[in-house]
Amino acid sequence: MATATPSSITGTRTGAHRALARVGTEEFHSMRLPAAQEAAVLYSANHVDAAIGLLRTEIKETAGKGNKQAWLMLFDLYQAASNRAAFDELSMLFTVKFEQSPPPWGESGDASADPRRAPDSRERKDLFVLKPNASGDLAGEIEKFRAFAELTGTVRLDVSKITRISAEEATLLGNALLLLRKRNLPMWFNNLVTLETLLRSNFNEKATEIERYFWLLLFELLILQGKNQEFEDMGLEYAIAFEMSPPNWETYVNSVAATQAKAAGAAKTAAAAASSHTAGPSREDHGFPLKGVISTASANQIAELNGYAANLQEVAIDTTKVLRIDFAFASAFFEVVKGIQLAGKRVIFSNLNELNAALLEAFGFNRYAILVRKKSI
Repeated sequence: MATATPSSITGTRTGAHRALARVGTEEFHSMRLPAAQEAAVLYSANHVDAAIGLLRTEIKETAGKGNKQAWLMLFDLYQAASNRAAFDELSMLFTVKFEQSPPPWGESGDASADPRRAPDSRERKDLFVLKPNASGDLAGEIEKFRAFAELTGTVRLDVSKITRISAEEATLLGNALLLLRKRNLPMWFNNLVTLETLLRSNFNEKATEIERYFWLLLFELLILQGKNQEFEDMGLEYAIAFEMSPPNWETYVNSVAATQAKAAGAAKTAAAAASSHTAGPSREDHGFPLKGVISTASANQIAELNGYAANLQEVAIDTTKVLRIDFAFASAFFEVVKGIQLAGKRVIFSNLNELNAALLEAFGFNRYAILVRKKSI
């Protein structure tokens, strides 16, 4: 059996296993993970090569040769990495070993066509993580962010790495965001609460001119998030603190998000109309469809899942199109599922592939939900 922190796995991989030990009840604190679950954790943390190496070793060892789960997880990994040659080679070995047909290679469908299945590709090609460089300079990185956004045409800005910001840097970032907004460039944001808290920590009871630049950046962030009421409330505070009028509210429209929302609304209306005339399957028949990489960027999906579960006693979650459950988000996802179950509802995950099923088992999801694997062969 593989341990939770094998000597062959170091750095962030070891950190992943240690973090896993904090999930759930005390039974996880000294647990030994089976090879399949250990590989699932590695894949979840995006260490695909390490996961493949661990499973290849498992199926070669005497004790693991008959571990069909390890074989099936290897098929999933090769499919995720688009490695058809390795998939076909494993298929021949599987047929000889188990005297049955291997899982089929998936040539089509949303999941197989998604570029995020490739282990070296980023989940978003327009993601920019703003953080100080090696010299502690943030100003130069802000300029790189602006240039990057203009080059890609859309941008998702992650500000979670900013632990301090000067008035000058706040001004530069505010100006960059204002420029991109005026150019109608679609923008999304990760971890803005962290930056907003940092900015507010620079607000003093006795306002100073330097402090004003932190306020102005926060005003811009509120505009970009469409938080009109918070903007107005802060405007009153600003007027009292500085004895001058606050900035004017402006409406920012993310054209991409608006188009997607409009299309989703039209699709929902069409589906509702169709269901009223046909006896076709509904979401309730197949469950709530989670999609893509389930991560911190999946807030909208999680909110929709909670809304879907609100009035149901049995909550089915269809994972057919789930590519990966990101390790950094797995604990938060665990709490979501636990919360639904503790509200007196039965939670069922359906169509789990072997990788995602093993990960959920490693995190203890099976204590709060029924895990149903898809039929692989």
